[in-house]
Amino acid sequence: MCGRYANFLAEQDLIDHFAIATVADDVRLLPPNWNVAPTQLVPIVAPGKAQESGEGDPGRRLEAAKWGLVPSWAKDPSIGARMINARSETLAEKPSFRTAFAKRRCIVPANGYFEWHTEDGVKTPYWIHPADDAPLAFAGLYEFWKDKALGDDAPWLVSTTIVTTAARDEMRDIHDRQPVMLVPEGVDAWLDGDSDQGTLFDVIAAPAPELAWHEVAKAVGNPRNNDPSTVEAID
Repeated sequence: MCGRYANFLAEQDLIDHFAIATVADDVRLLPPNWNVAPTQLVPIVAPGKAQESGEGDPGRRLEAAKWGLVPSWAKDPSIGARMINARSETLAEKPSFRTAFAKRRCIVPANGYFEWHTEDGVKTPYWIHPADDAPLAFAGLYEFWKDKALGDDAPWLVSTTIVTTAARDEMRDIHDRQPVMLVPEGVDAWLDGDSDQGTLFDVIAAPAPELAWHEVAKAVGNPRNNDPSTVEAID
């Protein structure tokens, strides 16, 4: 799973790495975040303008979205707190995710993520990141939700989830799940609206970028601890 990550990438780094054409104003208000927690606003990379009509600027767009997917049919947005992750094995069937998987795929950029390894009842947090410290691209989905009680003029809520898969290779020594992390070619295919389901599952199954990891302080378990020390190694 992926229940906590960090994104302290500079705006220009995101623009350059993900070939962003347009940056939404609300993204510029987001501060660097060394301890991203569920339900917080995070940047996502969407193909074109992330809006319900499907119309907008060509090229990729950097938008802000609430972490925790809220399906369009949800009665209220609180359901999003339980949908921070989407299991790749059931993306095409689960009602909460199948429409977004077919039509609204995005990238959730990050520097890395935190995972807790449990042994003998003791949980140890690790910081996991690309070995070359390049921006990390999580495969994500996004959705739109509107409070129908407020009528047609109610604002759209944009929300997102991170796709996960079974842990691979050395990652299995830490946890049994991991986020789907894409190489540049996988990013292109994931964001391509013409990619068929077979192609998308090939992208999910493809090797992730080379990773490195180290133990970090248990203080990362509290999202109020949000500074560069959360990713620093401890002995």
